[in-house]
Amino acid sequence: MTKKLIYIVFILFGFVATAQIPKQDVSADLSVFPKEKVALSINSNVLLAGELLQYEAFNLDAANKESKLSNILYVSLRNQSDSIIFTHKLKVENGTANGDFFTPSILETGVYRLIGYTNFSRNNTNNAFVEKVIYIINSFVKTNIVKDTEEGAKLSLKAESEINSSEKLSNNEAIQITTNKQSYGFREKVNLNLKSALEARNGNYVLSVRNINPVAISNNSINEKKSSTSETFYVPELRGELVSGVVLSTENGNPAANKNVSLTIPGSDFVFKTAKTNANGRFFFSVMAGYDAEKSIVQLIESEKNVVNYSLVMDKKDFTLGKSDTSVLKLDANLKDWLLERSVQVQVENAYFDTKKDSILKNNINPAFYDNLGTVFLLDDYTRFPSVKETFVEVVTLAAVRGAGADSRFIVNNEYDPNGVAKFNNLPPLVLMDGMEVQNNEDLVNYNAREIKSIRVIIQPYRYGHKIYSGIIAVETKKGDFVPRLSKNYVESIDLPPAVKKKKQYRADYGNKDTLSRIPDYRVQLLWQPNLTLSTENEDLSFFTSDVSGKFEITLEGFTDEGKFVSIKEFFKVIEE
Repeated sequence: MTKKLIYIVFILFGFVATAQIPKQDVSADLSVFPKEKVALSINSNVLLAGELLQYEAFNLDAANKESKLSNILYVSLRNQSDSIIFTHKLKVENGTANGDFFTPSILETGVYRLIGYTNFSRNNTNNAFVEKVIYIINSFVKTNIVKDTEEGAKLSLKAESEINSSEKLSNNEAIQITTNKQSYGFREKVNLNLKSALEARNGNYVLSVRNINPVAISNNSINEKKSSTSETFYVPELRGELVSGVVLSTENGNPAANKNVSLTIPGSDFVFKTAKTNANGRFFFSVMAGYDAEKSIVQLIESEKNVVNYSLVMDKKDFTLGKSDTSVLKLDANLKDWLLERSVQVQVENAYFDTKKDSILKNNINPAFYDNLGTVFLLDDYTRFPSVKETFVEVVTLAAVRGAGADSRFIVNNEYDPNGVAKFNNLPPLVLMDGMEVQNNEDLVNYNAREIKSIRVIIQPYRYGHKIYSGIIAVETKKGDFVPRLSKNYVESIDLPPAVKKKKQYRADYGNKDTLSRIPDYRVQLLWQPNLTLSTENEDLSFFTSDVSGKFEITLEGFTDEGKFVSIKEFFKVIEE
């Protein structure tokens, strides 16, 4: 019963809440809400500039089981001063999300923090986010000499005997990893078998195969677990990404209720959303569709006279950690030979990036909310006219422009009515340009008609969100780059980077001896397989070694359906023949 009550409360929040709201505005007892947390697995915690940082994020509840709440998860890399190197927005599927980051040569040698969180996990006092420490070495830039007496992290060279003495580790005997051999030659096929007991099947795992680097890490900095408190309640992004804010009166700063706001994410398959502010002046948009645009437009929908009386204030999703305790990374001089060799390998691999790059999977095409309704006028099929007004008179017969200048307005016509008058013509139509709602009709009337690709007209009354329109006039420009006149008060351009796209990762295949035979192969990451599920007792996988010798580590990490953490390590060697 309690579980049902909790989810009912969340459903109610889905209609009235924003991404973040003051706790005093939440009528429910916050203690009844379930907890959510994020776990991270990474391919390596020591990377050279030019290498790929790969990660898998697990979205979990308090029992380490798959969380059913947040649909969006965030992963961010920060430097010692808490400057953001990147923040990835990821769509969660089956409780997991994954991504990667190419470490550029502009990054300084230092200690970095990779954090993972959801909007909802930010409510946690002690584990609002998960953190992994990443040590990045930029071998392209001379590193300043640091005294050993200074606090910080130090990377030193492991003895070869220490690397060779690595033994397999497992915290769960329900999964066993075996290879068909213990040692392999260059570019040889490795057959891998994963044997799982019933209790370990259908969990969420990530499998990594990587060369063991000869780096030992010592860190004499004190990293204390910091607790966090906030007067803000962060709502789970249940159905999609939440974009939220508040409308305020410019006269007294009070929140304005019952105001209409629109969001447009531009593109050939644009996203258009409308919302109405609640009693606290707050609005939100839930974006489920995929998109490619980096910037979006939020508009307050008001008359030209009234709109200046209000201002839009968008909620920020910044997550401030504060300065890191570890501010210095010291390198042992004995690492020089390994760094030189590895740096050359990285540069050679990047030189053949186009041959070995991953395939990025495209987003599904989002049909416009009006789908295929109405009539489309492709203007290149008609005689071109110099002005938009003439185009509507001579070509777009189902709509018209009335008035001039600031008093211009659009109407839709009814082709079946003797007088051409459409129903509900006392209401304005919804006018869109490249998915942007046009409030100032002069923006369209004065636009270069030769740069317009098509005009779609829907003459039937249309209800969208909280409003009823007499119809829809949707204009598509040739370049798709229309932007309404921006105002600091009621029209705002916001940064809204798209979610990380899925990839089909590159897999070397030397089954055909002539394939890639002349291309050098200095991969140290032989396999990275996120979203791994074990559906049968025996799962067989295969991959090929590279031209890098040494000891390689097979790591499997993840969580069973019952919330048990699994961490298994196996090893094999690659020997130059």
